[in-house]
Amino acid sequence: MTGPRAAVIVFPGSNGDRDLLEGLLAAGFDAFLHPSDRPLPDGIQLAGLPGGFSYGDYWRAGMLASQEPSVVDLPGFVASGGLVIGVCNGFQILVEGGLLPGALGYNDPAGFRHRWVTVEVTDQASGPWFSALEPGDRMLLPIAHAEGNWFHPDGFDAVADRVPLVYEENPNGSLGDLAALLDDTGRVLGIMPHPERASHPDLGSTDGLLLLSGAHRSILEGVRG
Repeated sequence: MTGPRAAVIVFPGSNGDRDLLEGLLAAGFDAFLHPSDRPLPDGIQLAGLPGGFSYGDYWRAGMLASQEPSVVDLPGFVASGGLVIGVCNGFQILVEGGLLPGALGYNDPAGFRHRWVTVEVTDQASGPWFSALEPGDRMLLPIAHAEGNWFHPDGFDAVADRVPLVYEENPNGSLGDLAALLDDTGRVLGIMPHPERASHPDLGSTDGLLLLSGAHRSILEGVRG
């Protein structure tokens, strides 16, 4: 494998690490698993934080994982041009670590949601993660979470220019129908649906692969956020 190198960070309690690894491999990355209690490895172009229940979701979902050495290294990695994706619990970790704004709380109405949803690509979708998608495109992706209700005390307008994906039918009460969020560089993406679980026809959709392969292409072309 000679593609861009991608590290999937494995936390105690992760259960989507293998899925994300397979999705990144399918997109062309030289991907591998990396334990969260070690600093980020040298020579990677992408870091992926998978879904699951890191540290059993104790205290708050993602809070304990956000203190791990691999997560503490992420701001410097992003500043050097690296791409970061946090899926589901990974999105929660990025928020708890201060790489993305707001908070993710219990679904409204409460309950675990596990089904396919349709999300729409917005006019704000730009940068390396969305090079293979156009505003107005719709993606069929699976969700599996109980705490995907995104909130910001200053309202949706505080981040409206950084929301690349919105739910067609909001499954969790998330403010502004937000399904994903970018940081101000465009290189950090938090997403509650699972693109890696929509990366092969046998899974029911390949829409998620567009996101991962777009990042792959952007790295090869040297596109920065």
